[in-house]
Amino acid sequence: MGRTVPTYRLQLEKERRRWGIFRAALRADEQPAFDNLFVYARTYADAASAVARPCASEALFMSMILGLYQEVLQLRLALATVAGHASSIANHNYHGFVRRVQAEL
Repeated sequence: MGRTVPTYRLQLEKERRRWGIFRAALRADEQPAFDNLFVYARTYADAASAVARPCASEALFMSMILGLYQEVLQLRLALATVAGHASSIANHNYHGFVRRVQAEL
């Protein structure tokens, strides 16, 4: 039995090519950031493949968002550690933590 849906990795490469004109229109200093979004999309390729949706864009964008969110959490933890509020982050009290840090700035 053949595949009815192309693999996510094939769809991802196709999407990357489709966005090539958009990438080319970006300033040179913005292009690496755009490329990094596709790194996130490849990072979560296994999870995106498990979804097996005909529209790869949904998994592509969710992978990018997840990668960015993970980065935000790492930055929050680093900031909390520097600010001495690591326990707030560990207890997932992000909103309270953000308010306290903003008040200190």
